[in-house]
Amino acid sequence: MADFYFVGWGGLAPINAALGNIDRRSPLKYFFVSLFLGPIVTIVLAATTEDMAGGLRQVDLIKGRSERL
Repeated sequence: MADFYFVGWGGLAPINAALGNIDRRSPLKYFFVSLFLGPIVTIVLAATTEDMAGGLRQVDLIKGRSERL
């Protein structure tokens, strides 16, 4: 059981770090947070975008990320 946990959440951490890097977020921060909160961080990355002040804005999941900051 522990092997599945490591492969699943351990594999999700670099994916979340790459997704964070694509959105100009800190990949290292998202990597380490994903080790503990893997699927939750994935949802946050998919449903939010970071504005210029560093705050999070909700993304319209139907229309996508059409507007760039």
